[in-house]
Amino acid sequence: MAEDADTKAKRRRRIRESYAPPLNDIALRHVDSVQALSESQRGILAKALQKIGIRHLLDGLAALKNHGAGIKDEAALIECVELSDKPQSSTNVVLSEPQESNSEDADYLARLLIKCYPDMPKASAEALVASDVMSASLRVVAATRQALEDARSDFVITALYTLFEERLHAITQIITNNPAFVKAIQRSRADWNTKN
Repeated sequence: MAEDADTKAKRRRRIRESYAPPLNDIALRHVDSVQALSESQRGILAKALQKIGIRHLLDGLAALKNHGAGIKDEAALIECVELSDKPQSSTNVVLSEPQESNSEDADYLARLLIKCYPDMPKASAEALVASDVMSASLRVVAATRQALEDARSDFVITALYTLFEERLHAITQIITNNPAFVKAIQRSRADWNTKN
C-alpha cells in the first residue's frame, strides 16, 4: 500500500532527527536521498557540509552517487563538490532547488497554513508542507528569508519592497478572477473584501 503524505512526513521527520548535524536540518524532501546512503557516507556528508555549508547538499549527494566508494573522507567529498561547475547539481538527485529550505522554513509555512485554516491539524499542515504541491511555496519562504537576512542596503530593501508589492497585486488579481479562490480567501480572511 502506498504511503500517504502524513505518514511519509512523520517517517521523514523521525529519520531526520537521527542524523548528525547539519543533516538533521535538511528539507524533508531530501531525507530519503540521504537515507539511501550508507552510514559511513552519511557521516562523510555531514562532516563535509559542516565545513562547506548545507547549501551544497545536492552536490554532495550527487558526488556520493557518482563516485561512491572513491570518496573515502570529507576532504575527498569537498574536492568533488568544489570541482562541480555549478552551485547545485542537475544530476539525478531528486528536487534540486536554488534555495535550500530548512526546518524553520517548513515550520513557518505549516504555521501559515494553520493560520489560514485553523481547523487543519498540525500533522496535516506539516504533511502538506512536505508534499510536492507546496515545494514551490517552501522555496519562496526560504528565498524570502535569505533575501531579508542579506538585505543590508537601501537599494535591496527598496527593490524587495517593490517586488513584494507587485507580487501581492498579481496574487490579488489571480484571486479576484477565480470564484473558488475568492471563497477560500474569504473563509480564511473574513476582512479580505474590505481590503480589495
